[in-house]
Amino acid sequence: MTVTDDHRTSAAAGRPPRRLGIALLAASLTAAVLAAITPWPRGFQGAPTGDPELIAELEDALGSRHWQHVAAARVDGDEVTFAGTGAHEHTEFEIGSITKTFTAALFAEAIDRGEVKADTRLGEVWPDLDGKVAEVTLESIAMQRSGLPSQEPAPSFSDGVMSVLSNYIHTDPYRGDAADIVASLNDVDVGEPEPEYSNYGFAVLGQALAEVAGQDYSELVRDRLAEPLGMKETFVPESADGLSHGFTASGLPAAPWTLGGSAPAGAIRSTTHDLSIWLRAVSDGTAPGADAAEPRADFEDDRIGWAWFTTTQDGSTITWHNGGTGGYRSYLGFDTESGGGIIVLNDSANDVDEAASLVSTKGERS
Repeated sequence: MTVTDDHRTSAAAGRPPRRLGIALLAASLTAAVLAAITPWPRGFQGAPTGDPELIAELEDALGSRHWQHVAAARVDGDEVTFAGTGAHEHTEFEIGSITKTFTAALFAEAIDRGEVKADTRLGEVWPDLDGKVAEVTLESIAMQRSGLPSQEPAPSFSDGVMSVLSNYIHTDPYRGDAADIVASLNDVDVGEPEPEYSNYGFAVLGQALAEVAGQDYSELVRDRLAEPLGMKETFVPESADGLSHGFTASGLPAAPWTLGGSAPAGAIRSTTHDLSIWLRAVSDGTAPGADAAEPRADFEDDRIGWAWFTTTQDGSTITWHNGGTGGYRSYLGFDTESGGGIIVLNDSANDVDEAASLVSTKGERS
């Protein structure tokens, strides 16, 4: 007797098909394995260092997530207090997009040196450029309103595939070198000059400053910012060799990011010790290019200078930037009136922006 299609459909409705059962079993096993190897969210780990009051306030502000190593510095005028968990003021972290504040300072410094002007166009830096991209100004990039896309165009199809895969295998998604960043300008589509956060734009800005100075971006950071300020623990890595790695938000290892030609958008490594020097020097105006932090235009609900955001809330005005890479998150903010500030560096992909609540707005700078 031959079973008809209708009968087969009816029988299937009465019991799960064998393939579906196998698929459900496989999915269950996969979920069990992932649960076994993925750490659950938890609070601070590791031995506490530095000021216990600051670490208690930080833990309260950030909440219970999967934290690996966290380091913090609170600035109160000339006084700096350090604290950490499994880390201290000399522990090295990726600072992510806080790097943009260094690139912005280099821009302001290049203006002071007469190397560029605020309205210098990309076509003046690279004369072979033509069309709309040649008219983009350096200041429009620094103020995140250049019309350049948010991310670096992939140098090749294979690089594009690897950039996508990096989200799943936790590696550096930035594939192009400095030459690739410059070459990409020949084909990039430029949108309207409206506020839009662009990592690619800051990659271009940093490489433009390197071009006019005749130095690599890493050399500019070292020679014009880090060394003059005595920031011996701050640098742009040339490769991932020997670098510490961070962790995903759930605690899985994430490879270090060096960003290649996009380094000016987020590749700097530093410590809370060095960033406390940076915060104080920018806040009091003694850092090279410190006026980059001055607010110049609206950006969504905030104001923006060159890279730096300024937020007014509850009567306080905080100038800040945060950062994030595959395995790190960071926050740096200060109140220019009081001289108070906070820095938090963390080697997991859990945001630390709530640290803004720890910026001291009491008192007044003398």
